[in-house]
Amino acid sequence: MTKTLPIAAKMSIVVAILSIITSTGGLLLENLYRDNASIQAVWFVNDLITLLIAVPLLLSSMHFALNDSFKASLVWVGSLWYLLYNYVFYLYGATFNAFFLIYVLLFVLSVYSLVLTLAQKIAPSLKAHSFVRVPVKAVSTFLFIFAAALGIPWVTLILRFIITGEMPPFEMTIVFATDLSFLVSVLVFSGILLRRKNPWGVVLSAMILLKGVLYPLVLIIGGIYALLTTGVWDAFIPLYAVLWLLCLYFYRLLLTSSSGNYNQPETA
Repeated sequence: MTKTLPIAAKMSIVVAILSIITSTGGLLLENLYRDNASIQAVWFVNDLITLLIAVPLLLSSMHFALNDSFKASLVWVGSLWYLLYNYVFYLYGATFNAFFLIYVLLFVLSVYSLVLTLAQKIAPSLKAHSFVRVPVKAVSTFLFIFAAALGIPWVTLILRFIITGEMPPFEMTIVFATDLSFLVSVLVFSGILLRRKNPWGVVLSAMILLKGVLYPLVLIIGGIYALLTTGVWDAFIPLYAVLWLLCLYFYRLLLTSSSGNYNQPETA
C-alpha cells in the first residue's frame, strides 16, 4: 500500500518547485534583477547554488528521512532553514522584481514546512536518541565564536549610529536585521542548548551549521564571479573560505556523532 506523504513533505516539495522556478528564472531572465552589477553577481550564484545544491539536498534528505533516517531528517530541516534565510534576503534585499510574490510564498512556506517537519519528524525521533557521543563543548564553543565574530561588528556599527548619528547604508540594515535575527540568535541559542545537553541543541546546531556550509559558497563563488565580471575583489573571500571549512568540519562532526540510536539496552 502506498504511503501518504505527510503535510510537511508536501509543503517541502512545493518549496522545492518554487525554488526551481525562481532560480531558473534568475539564471535565464536577463532583466529580472535590477541591482548593481556586484549584487547581481551574488544573486546569480545564489540561484546556482540553490538550483544545483540546496534543492537536491532538500529533496534527497526528505526522501531518506521519510524512510526513517534521523540523520537525513537533520539535513532536511537544515535545507529548509537555508531556504528560509535565503529568501528573506530576496524579499528585502533585491530590488523589486516580477518574482516578489513567489519570494513571499517561499519564505512563508519554508517557515510552515520547517515547523511541521520539526513537529512531525524530528520531535518523535528525539526520544530514541541520547546523543551521548556528541562533542557538545567543541561544537558549542565554535557556535559561540561564530556568533561573536558576526554579531559584534554588526552591533558595533549600530552603536556607532546611536553615539555619532552616522547612518549605515540602507542595504546594510537589511543584513543587520537578518543576521542578528536568523543567524546570530540561533547560533547562541543552539550553543546554550548544547552545553545543557538538550537534544534540541543538536537539532538546531545541525540546522544552523548546514546554512553555514552552504551560504559561504554563495559568497565565495559570487565574489569570484563579481571579480571576473566587474573587476571588484571582495577582500573577505579568504575569511569566507575559512568559515566554510570550519562549518563543514563541525557539521560533519555533529552528524556522525548523532546519527545512531544510543539508547539501546545494554547486553550482558
